[in-house]
Amino acid sequence: MISSYQLKDIKDIIDLGLELNPKFKELFNISKLPKYENIIVYREKNKLIGFLHYLNNIDYIEIINLIVLKEKRNKNIASFLINNLLKNFNKKIVLEVRESNISAINLYKKFNFSTISIRKNYYGNESGIVMERNKDIYILGIESSCDETSVSIVKNGNTDIATTVLTQIDTHVNYGGVVPEIASRMHTENFTLVLEDLFNKTTLELEDMDAIAVTYAPGLLGSLLVGLEFAKTLSFVYKKPLIKVHHIAGHIYSNNLNEPMEFPLLALIVSGGHTELVLMEDDYKFNVLGSTLDDAIGEVYDKVAKVLDLSYPGGPSIEKCALEGNDTYKLPIVMNNDELNFSFSGLKSAVINLVHNEKQKENTINKNDLAISFQKAAIDQLIRKTRLAIEKTDSKRLIIAGGVSANKFLRAEMEKLAEEKNIKLSIPEVKYCTDNATMIAAAAYPLFFKKEFSNYNINAESSKRLY
Repeated sequence: MISSYQLKDIKDIIDLGLELNPKFKELFNISKLPKYENIIVYREKNKLIGFLHYLNNIDYIEIINLIVLKEKRNKNIASFLINNLLKNFNKKIVLEVRESNISAINLYKKFNFSTISIRKNYYGNESGIVMERNKDIYILGIESSCDETSVSIVKNGNTDIATTVLTQIDTHVNYGGVVPEIASRMHTENFTLVLEDLFNKTTLELEDMDAIAVTYAPGLLGSLLVGLEFAKTLSFVYKKPLIKVHHIAGHIYSNNLNEPMEFPLLALIVSGGHTELVLMEDDYKFNVLGSTLDDAIGEVYDKVAKVLDLSYPGGPSIEKCALEGNDTYKLPIVMNNDELNFSFSGLKSAVINLVHNEKQKENTINKNDLAISFQKAAIDQLIRKTRLAIEKTDSKRLIIAGGVSANKFLRAEMEKLAEEKNIKLSIPEVKYCTDNATMIAAAAYPLFFKKEFSNYNINAESSKRLY
C-alpha cells in the first residue's frame, strides 16, 4: 500500500537508508521534511518496506532516494513508487544514480528517464549518472484487425487515458462467425464515430498526440486496410509519426498496462489465430520456442462451440457451459511429448466425431459435460507445454496474452502453475485481453523511442509472423 510518510516512519526510513549508505542518517535532514522534502512510502501489513524521497521545487522534482528492502526487491515496488510520483506531478523530474547501479538505471529508462550528464568520480572512484525524465508521450492507437473498431490514447506505454471499442459481434453472430466483407464495411462506417467518442472522454486533442500507432498485421486484410488508411490520414493531416504494430506484439505489451514488463520473460500467446510460446530477452526481441502445428486454441473453441450449437464467439459460450458440467467424456491427451509445439486439430476432431457418433446412435449429448471435458483437455495442453518451457528456459517471469487469456479456468490453472514453479505471473485485465487499440498504443511505445517510424507506403499483411 502506498501513502505519505508519517513521523513514526522516520526510524524505519533511516534504517532502510543505512542499508545502502552508512552516512544516510547524517544526510537525511529530518527538520526539513515538513517544509521542503516529501516521502512516499510503501507498506505491506503496516510494515514499511520501501520509500521514495524527493524534493518538490518550483519547476521540477528531484528524486533524492529510492530504496526498497533487500528481500522485497524485484517485485515492482520501486515501479509502484515512481508511478505514484508521476500521477501526482506533471513536472520535469531529475535524479542522480551510481554508474554501477545498472538495475536502477534500467528501471528509470523504462519510465522515460534519459542520461543528460555524467559526474566524474562523484562517488570517489565511481561516477554518478544524472538522468532526466522526458515529457509524457501520448500515442493514439488504432485497431481493426478483425471485427472490433477501436481507438485509444495511452500515456508512456502503460497508462490508458481513454479507449473506445465498438464491437461487431451482434452482426456477425447471425452468420456464426466473422464475415470479412461486412467487417471491413462496418469499420469504414465506425472509425469517425469511435474517434469522436474517444476525444469526448478526455481533454486531450489530436494535436497533443506524439504518434499514431496502427495494427498492420496479421488479421483480415480488408479490415486491416481500413484501419491503416485511417491512421495514414491522421498521421498526414496532423503531421504525427506513424508506427506500425504487429497485432500479437500488441497482445504481449498489453501486460505493460498492468505493471512494467521485466525481461527476460516467457510469453504464452493464446488467441483465435495464434498459440505460441515466446521467449523475450528485451523489448521486441522475440524468440518463438513453439507454436501450433495446426489450429489455434481460440479457433478450436469456436469450432467446438459450433458443433455443440452454442453461440458465437465460442470461448465465452463453452466457458459458461463448462461451469455447469462434469468431466465425463474421455478425450485424447494431445502432444504429450517433450516438444514445445501445440496441436489442437486432433482434439477438435475427437469432439466432432464424438458428437457425430452419438447423434447417429440417437443419444443425447450433454453439452455442459462435453464443454468442460473439452476445456480441461485443451487447457491441460497449454499448462503442460508452458511448464515444459519454464523448465527448459529457467524463466522467472511468465505473461499470458491474447483473447483466450480472458478464460477464468485458464487463469486459475496458470496461477497454480506459477505457484508450483515459483514464477512471477502477469495476465492483462479482461478488458485488455480481447482486441483493443490500447494494446496497440502500448506496444508502439518502445518503437517510438527506437524511432521506428513508417512511411505511407506500408501495406497490410494478413499472415505476418511475429519474428
